[in-house]
Amino acid sequence: MKKIGWFTTARGPGSFNLFNTMIQRMESGDIKAQLAFVFINREVKGNPYRTRIIEMAKERSIPVIIFPSDSYLPNLKESDIAAWRDEYGKGLRERISAYDMDFGVLAGYMLIFDPETCRKNILINLHPALPDTYKGTWEEIVGQVVDNGDSSYGSTVHLCTPELDRGASIAYDSFPLADLRESYTSREQLIKEVRARELKREAYLLMETIRLLVDGKIKVEHGKLLDHKGRQITDRPSLATKIDVIIKEG
Repeated sequence: MKKIGWFTTARGPGSFNLFNTMIQRMESGDIKAQLAFVFINREVKGNPYRTRIIEMAKERSIPVIIFPSDSYLPNLKESDIAAWRDEYGKGLRERISAYDMDFGVLAGYMLIFDPETCRKNILINLHPALPDTYKGTWEEIVGQVVDNGDSSYGSTVHLCTPELDRGASIAYDSFPLADLRESYTSREQLIKEVRARELKREAYLLMETIRLLVDGKIKVEHGKLLDHKGRQITDRPSLATKIDVIIKEG
């Protein structure tokens, strides 16, 4: 059974929904894997989503690692962010080394991984943009999508590499925006509605991608994506149609 490391900042409802969906899919037997640990890079600080994720993990005897990045070596962080990232990466690797992990999942993890951690581990990231488009936070990305008049939007699951949000895409989801643009003229409201639709779909994209890896239909070797016969994958699959069906059925 595959062992997965779960990395999250657990900032809000999106992160919680991803974790909760993963737990449900594993417990139903739909995804035949187990979580090796949950890694959170923030103190709880009364955040209800972090609190609930930690509670759910402990109820299932899943180890929880809390290693706050916002208070770690602040002087170095201010003077040399690359060196700080390397030092934080060392601390992260030390903390997860006690656990076996086949691959890690970044699900609402608001921190860039250092190059060495990317090289030493298979890590996949859910990024709120279509392949080869925007970088940044969802707030920045959705704002650009709205302002640029994009006709479609979606999210991507990709391999983590030292270059931010530029690893090989494993799978993606896309949906049209025409109906939302017709219904909402306010920029603020349109951003809100576009994000809501993406949130509704991103958990399905991540779960289906994880299942492809767990079932061996897609493999990762030396930073390359291979199919179950060991052939390199060049066309990243769109899971939009499958996600449409899942949502429609309920």
